[in-house]
Amino acid sequence: MDFDSSDNSTAKYSGKIKGQTFKQFQLERLIKDGTVIPASKLAEAREQELQRVRDFEAASIDEKRHRSTATVAPSDKLKSLPLTRERFEG
Repeated sequence: MDFDSSDNSTAKYSGKIKGQTFKQFQLERLIKDGTVIPASKLAEAREQELQRVRDFEAASIDEKRHRSTATVAPSDKLKSLPLTRERFEG
């Protein structure tokens, strides 16, 4: 059977055909369904979780430090001062 180029005069090149194995197709489908999570996303989620833990520990240390150094306001602070309003100059 000879191929005659004149028979395909209207055929045009449209680029490469995407070839995909069944395994690649199945993995892509599982990722879209959310059944499988790519390793890169797992690593990213783990890093975010570790950062969250580090931030929480730093906040708890700061809170302990603040509680030990902060002074309590006197109970009669508002009673001893006269409450007056100043005119707003705007």
